[in-house]
Amino acid sequence: MTPFEQAVQQVKDGTLKTPTVSMGNAEINYFRYQLAVHKFNLSIMASGMTCRGIKFTDIKRYYGLKGRSAKAALPEFVELMEKHLAA
Repeated sequence: MTPFEQAVQQVKDGTLKTPTVSMGNAEINYFRYQLAVHKFNLSIMASGMTCRGIKFTDIKRYYGLKGRSAKAALPEFVELMEKHLAA
């Protein structure tokens, strides 16, 4: 089980409390926000740029991605993101 899957499970079990994320007057699911930010970061990395404060290996470990580069891991991440959002 990846750290991301563990965090989602812990929130469901009530053993982990996530920060509140708001957009306007509405609250947003923390994991949806996190996935969107990490997709943005991974897309930047896939184009050859770096992101301040986060490394590709951090994202790769957290989500259990197998790609050797950001460009190779991006399709795998998008698939994982679609599965999580559909659930």
